Amino acid sequence: MSSIQEYTYLLTKVAQQHEEWSVTADKPFTISRQHQDNALPLGIIVYGNESKAHLFINLYDDSELADVAQKFLRIKREKLIQHKDDSGLVIYIDEEGFAVVYDVTDVSTEEFSAQFDNIIDNAEKLLSKSTSDVSEYLNSVSNESERLESVTESNQPIEQVVEQYLAEKDYKFQHDEDGKRFILGFATDSYINKEGDKSLLVVISYADKERLRIQTPSMYVFDLNKTDYSLIAMVIAWYQFEYKFLSMSLDPEDGELKISIDLPLGQGTLHHSQIDRIVSFIQQFSEETYSELFSLLLTDSDSAKKILNDKIDEHKANRRSSSWLQSIQKQLTQSTDEQKAAIEKILSQGKSTNEQGGI
Repeated sequence: MSSIQEYTYLLTKVAQQHEEWSVTADKPFTISRQHQDNALPLGIIVYGNESKAHLFINLYDDSELADVAQKFLRIKREKLIQHKDDSGLVIYIDEEGFAVVYDVTDVSTEEFSAQFDNIIDNAEKLLSKSTSDVSEYLNSVSNESERLESVTESNQPIEQVVEQYLAEKDYKFQHDEDGKRFILGFATDSYINKEGDKSLLVVISYADKERLRIQTPSMYVFDLNKTDYSLIAMVIAWYQFEYKFLSMSLDPEDGELKISIDLPLGQGTLHHSQIDRIVSFIQQFSEETYSELFSLLLTDSDSAKKILNDKIDEHKANRRSSSWLQSIQKQLTQSTDEQKAAIEKILSQGKSTNEQGGI
């Protein structure tokens, strides 16, 4: 019997012998526990092959907690963060949320069975601490960002602030003074431009005194004879629903799609951090959306439409299961009152950002 088969069989017995645990998926094999007094709702997923087995003990959520993890990863500019704890468990943060991983390749099923309760207790403590620590970090970053943004630079021309930012980031750029814009180019990992190169063009325009516009001209050029205009419009509507601050426009004559984000200048004040957040978002958005949808939209309309419909269905399902998050928040018993308050603040900031359309 392979390692994964052994632990699949073992966890099946755990679910049969403990009324709070139940089998909830076959591929990958998963058992889960609903929330109860002084216990977090958890899932245990078995991964492996003939010789190796890993258990993912997860606190995944498809809404607010996932948002917290994603914000943290964006700031760290990472897709995945792993850190091994002294207990032998590995803290694991990805875009789906928080988990701990236990490598049971060299652990006998008898030893695991005897230590099952202790392993779960340790996993709960690590998950609770991990969510609290990340939330406190995001809270401190947010406070620092607010402090920096309160510092005005009204004594400097807007173009000078932008140029200083680009120089500090060591970006290569051209300054089109006549057009009142800066033109930047970024190498990409996934996104491919209309010339077939892995390069993203970003333009920062200061022609309008009331706003700074950051955009990607000719981000895509669709052949409207191959890709239905209404399908592209549906994709645009979906992403603008997800990111209220994002503007996307499609030229019905030549199929050119571009995205832009406007930064109101108010009394002519601007801070480097404001520009950096938008430029970083556009880079990440271009990479992720090309991989998940736009590459197919350019070549395979039917597959793109299916993925879009799946995303919409998933969003509807997530809204129906939002009560699950509320149960998690109530069960973070290992956190201090201060840590709980930090988590609640981060979650509320995420909601207000969506409602107000800010970045």
